[in-house]
Amino acid sequence: MKRITSTLMVPAGFLALAVSSPLMAKEFSYSYAELGVADIEVDDREGDYLYGGGSLALDRNVFIRASVGNLDFDPGEADVVSLGVGHPMRISERSDLVLALDYSYTDPDRGDNDIDTLAASVQSRTWLTNNIEGNLSAGYAHADYDKGDDSGAVLGAGVRLYVTPLVSVAAELNRSFVGDLDTDSFGISGRVQF
Repeated sequence: MKRITSTLMVPAGFLALAVSSPLMAKEFSYSYAELGVADIEVDDREGDYLYGGGSLALDRNVFIRASVGNLDFDPGEADVVSLGVGHPMRISERSDLVLALDYSYTDPDRGDNDIDTLAASVQSRTWLTNNIEGNLSAGYAHADYDKGDDSGAVLGAGVRLYVTPLVSVAAELNRSFVGDLDTDSFGISGRVQF
């Protein structure tokens, strides 16, 4: 029993040290390149989304971002391209609030039901420790299909671990309520800041 207790104390001590380390006031970067993969579930169907993209800060108040991806979803695949612009605002020493407007185009390989989506969102970015960032987001999206259109809310939460000051990995959970279909996604990504 004593050996098990001492074995558990070492990892618990490192975890306590990481969580309780003093927070430094660091600015968030809005210039980066990233790769990611997500598992997407729409009602009872599942698919995989692989993407690459990046963001470029034009100055402290404006950034642009873009990504390209491939959605492998039964019964076929779709290419996805997105472009966006954002405005970060520092709201405390440890937190930014980001307002963004994004456009995405989805082109399925079967049929001609292209999807144009415009989304407005707000996201909080907060340093939880010196190397862990927490994110919460909420937005409203309008999707225009060839056969109609739908609108609804999009919610998300995530955590990002900085392995070094410029390299990080993240996990993110999103839920979309656009139209009659509820969409869940869980993704992981890697990012390099510059």
